[in-house]
Amino acid sequence: MCDINQLIDRMRYWCGSVSLGYSQADRWNIRPGGNCDCSSLVVHCLQEAGFDTGKATTTMNLSSELTARGWLRLRPDGNPKPGDLLLNDKQHVAVYLGHGLLAQASISENGGINGLPGDQTGGETNVAPYYNYPWNAYLRYGGETMKYDTFDSNWTRDRAQEGAEKAIDKKMTDEWHTNWLRDRVQEGAQKALILQTGLDGRNVLDGVIQARNELAELKTLITAQGATIDTLARAVGANPADIAATVQQAVKNKLDQLHITVDEVKP
Repeated sequence: MCDINQLIDRMRYWCGSVSLGYSQADRWNIRPGGNCDCSSLVVHCLQEAGFDTGKATTTMNLSSELTARGWLRLRPDGNPKPGDLLLNDKQHVAVYLGHGLLAQASISENGGINGLPGDQTGGETNVAPYYNYPWNAYLRYGGETMKYDTFDSNWTRDRAQEGAEKAIDKKMTDEWHTNWLRDRVQEGAQKALILQTGLDGRNVLDGVIQARNELAELKTLITAQGATIDTLARAVGANPADIAATVQQAVKNKLDQLHITVDEVKP
């Protein structure tokens, strides 16, 4: 039974997997290490894929023999389907593999039409990006429409599956990073709360500012009181040290309320 996918596989094999040279003088020596030309290779691969090629032997009679056996001759619009024969009736033929690639027998190692057996340059037979030769026609097998759809659908399905697997991996990675960042932010917030808040819930920064203001007020008060004590002592004839001791005790009581220890003030 003829099979377009088998045609594609055989062209890919002969042009990409084994050493097959180009020579019109030895064109039917199609074997690993042998020779072919563009049309003999296409005819050979068609036969390997189960197609009836009739008396097709060259590019000049390929179209007439194949269109008599179920192939359609279509205008080359730049959008071939996998398995299409890309035909220039007088000069060249290749097979479109799909996804922008074609397979072909091109030229001998010396740039001519005859050469030694085997691919001497790595490009006598090759898989290459699609190009406009220009082609006179695309030959498409009319009985194999479903094969094209199956080929494209399977390829699309496989690419979609690969994309889904990559998306899942990315999602898992993103979730891991998100969770990691969330945990780090939470830890940072907890540390900031500990640094900013005392055990009784009082804001430490506000407490420090308040304490500094109160200390500044005490300093001013002590300075003023010192001068007042000295003036008062002179006026009443009392011992300034006794008066200073009384004031100092009152100041210490105030400081004790702030839980701050200061050195004894000398009069």
